[in-house]
Amino acid sequence: CEKFYVGFDWFPIKKIGPFTIPHSLFRRQWGETVYGIGILPLGGYVKMLGQDDDPRNAEAEAERSKVLKEGTAVEGLTPGVTVEKEYVLDPRSYQAKSVPARMAIISAGVIMNLIFGVLLGTLAYAIGVPETPAVIGGTLPGSPAWEKLMPGMRAVRFSESGDTYEYHRFDDIKRKVVFTGADKEMKILFRDPDGKETLHSLKPSGRALKETDFPSLGFYGPNGRKLAADKKVPPPIEQIEDGDLVVAMNGIELERDQEKFDTRVNSILAQNPSGPLKLTLERAEKAADGAAAKDAPKKRLEVVVPQRGKKSIGVFMKIGPVVALRENSPAGKAGMQIGDVIEQIDGQPLGNPLSLSQRLIPKSSSAPPYKVVVSRKDGSKTVTKELLVAAVPPEQPIVDGFTFGGPTAIESMGVAFDVTSEIAGVELGTPAIAEGLQTGDVVKAVRFIPADKEARGKEWEKFRDNKYFDAANPLDNTTWGWTRVHYYLQTLADPKTQIELTIDRQGKEVIATMLPVRSDTFFEEDRGLNFYGIRVEHKASGAADAFSLGFREVKERLGDVATTLFKLVGGGISPKHLSGPIGIMGAAGQFANNGFPMLLLFLTMLSANLAIINFLPIPVLDGGHMLFLAAEGVRRKPVSPHIQGWLSLGGLAFLLSLMVFATAMDVQRWFQ
Repeated sequence: CEKFYVGFDWFPIKKIGPFTIPHSLFRRQWGETVYGIGILPLGGYVKMLGQDDDPRNAEAEAERSKVLKEGTAVEGLTPGVTVEKEYVLDPRSYQAKSVPARMAIISAGVIMNLIFGVLLGTLAYAIGVPETPAVIGGTLPGSPAWEKLMPGMRAVRFSESGDTYEYHRFDDIKRKVVFTGADKEMKILFRDPDGKETLHSLKPSGRALKETDFPSLGFYGPNGRKLAADKKVPPPIEQIEDGDLVVAMNGIELERDQEKFDTRVNSILAQNPSGPLKLTLERAEKAADGAAAKDAPKKRLEVVVPQRGKKSIGVFMKIGPVVALRENSPAGKAGMQIGDVIEQIDGQPLGNPLSLSQRLIPKSSSAPPYKVVVSRKDGSKTVTKELLVAAVPPEQPIVDGFTFGGPTAIESMGVAFDVTSEIAGVELGTPAIAEGLQTGDVVKAVRFIPADKEARGKEWEKFRDNKYFDAANPLDNTTWGWTRVHYYLQTLADPKTQIELTIDRQGKEVIATMLPVRSDTFFEEDRGLNFYGIRVEHKASGAADAFSLGFREVKERLGDVATTLFKLVGGGISPKHLSGPIGIMGAAGQFANNGFPMLLLFLTMLSANLAIINFLPIPVLDGGHMLFLAAEGVRRKPVSPHIQGWLSLGGLAFLLSLMVFATAMDVQRWFQ
C-alpha cells in the first residue's frame, strides 16, 4: 500500500492571496506506506502500488510495479555470456492481485467513507446535536395535514408497523413527504399531547409542485416561547427584547420547559385576535455590556400587546365551495359536504370570507350552535340546506398564502373553502372605494410596486424574487389566488409598497393601484410576535449510544441519497435542485452557524453521499472500476486499456458536465 489517507489530499484552490493551502493536515511515512489526513475531510482512500484511476497510465504503472524475477542470471557472472534480465509484477502490487482482491481494494475508499461518516456522527451525538422534534406546530387550511392532524402531535413511526422512535426530527417528516411523492399514500404513527397514538394515512398534495417542485402535507414546525426581536423583525411593542421568555398569556401559565411545545400559545392567539393581550415575560438580567450572564437572575415583567389590523385595500371576495372538512369536525357532524357553498350564517350575509374564522369564535364548546345556510348541487338543480353547527374554540390561527392560492378555513367549525377572485363587496372609506372598484369586478392579475429603489431593496431582501414586482402575476388559483395576495399584503417589507390589480369589468380591462392600509375589523392573530423555533439537544447517553446514533445517521443518509438518485432518474425530483461546490460550501456555512455538532452531521451526510456516488457504475469512479473488474472476471481477461480509456474519458466528461450544471443551479439560486 503506497498511501492510506483519511480525507483527500487534494484541493482545487492552491492559494488564497499570499496563503498556500496545504494538501495534508498530517503526513508521515512508515515503511512503504504514507499515512495522512487530507485537507478535505470526506471519507478517505488507499492507493496500492501499480494502481492508477486513469487506465491510460496502466502500462507505466505496470512497469513501475515490476521486480527482478528470482533465479535469473545477471550480466557479468559468466565471462563472454550475456543473459537478459527478466522482470515480473511485484506480487504485492495491485495489478498482480486476483479480481476479488482488486475489488476489495477498490471498495476500500467507499468503506472508509462509511466508517468516517459513522465516526463523525458518533462524535456529533457524543457532544449533543440540537434538533427540531417531529412535532406538528400547525397546519394549513384544507391541506392533508389540516384534515387529520392537530398541533402538538409527534411523529413516532413512519410505517404501518414496527418500533416507535422518540427522536424523529421535523426534517425527517419533510424528507419522507418528498420521497413519497404527490398523491401517494404514506402512513405515519402520531402521538398526541395526551399520549394517545394514532396511525394516520396521508397523501401529500401536489398543489405547490408548480412553484416549489415538492409535494406537501401542509404543516409547519413547532415554535417555542422565546421571542425574537431585531432590526429585521421588530417587535410589536418597544418593551419586548430579543430572548424574552413568555411564561403566561392573559394570566394563563404556560409550560415551563422550553424544549416542550405548548399548544396553548396557538390557541390563545387564535381565540383572542382583537383587544389587548397581556404577556408575562421572564428576562435574564444583563451585564453592563448588554450580554446576559449564564446564571443571571431572572425578573418578571408584564406587557400589553395591542391588537393589530391586517393590511387591506378594502375589498372582499366571493366565497367558493367547501373543499375539505376536518375529521370529526363540527361542520362535518352537522352534515356539511364537500362542494357546499356557505351562503349565510345566523341570518347575516358573510362579508369577508377571509375573516370568518375570527368572527366565529365561540366562548366555549357549549355555546349555542350557528345556523349555517348552504347551497348544494342536487343533480341538475341547486338546493338550500340549513345546518346547526356547534362550533368549538379554535386551536390554531389561520395561516394563508403558503398553499399558493389555496383555501382558507373557519377553524372553529373545521371547514375549508376556496375564495374566488370576484369582488363581492367594497368597504366604505377604503383605497378600493377611492380607486372605483365595484362589486362583480374580477381580479385577473396582481403586481406589487415598491415606491423607490430603497423600498425595492427591502422587498428584495425579504422575498429574494423579482417576479412579484417585475410583471403581473395571473390569479389562476393554482400558484396565485386571493388568499396568497392577502398573505403577501401582510408580509410586505416597506409600508410604501403599492398593489396593482388588473381587473376584468364586464370584458373591459381596468388597472387599479392602491396603497394598503390597516383594517379596523380584521386583525393579525399573531400580533406581530415572532417566536424562536424549538431546538432540543439530543445527546447520547454513552459511547455505545453515540455509536448507535452515528450508525443510524449514516444508514438514513444512505437511504436518502439512494432514493434521491432513483427519483432524479425517474423524474420524481427535478435536477435543478442539484448543488455543486458553491451550494455545498453555502450549506456547510449554514450548518456551522448552528454549532460544531451540526457541522459534523453535515460532513456525515457528505460522506454518505460520496460513498454511494463513488460506487455508481460510471467510469473514473470506483463503481466504474468495479464494473471493469466484473467484466474481467466474466471474460477471464481484462478489458482493453484503450476501451477503458475512452469510457473513462466519457465518464469524466459526464461528471464535469454534471458539475457545471450543478454549479449553474447554485449561481441561479444565489441570484433568485
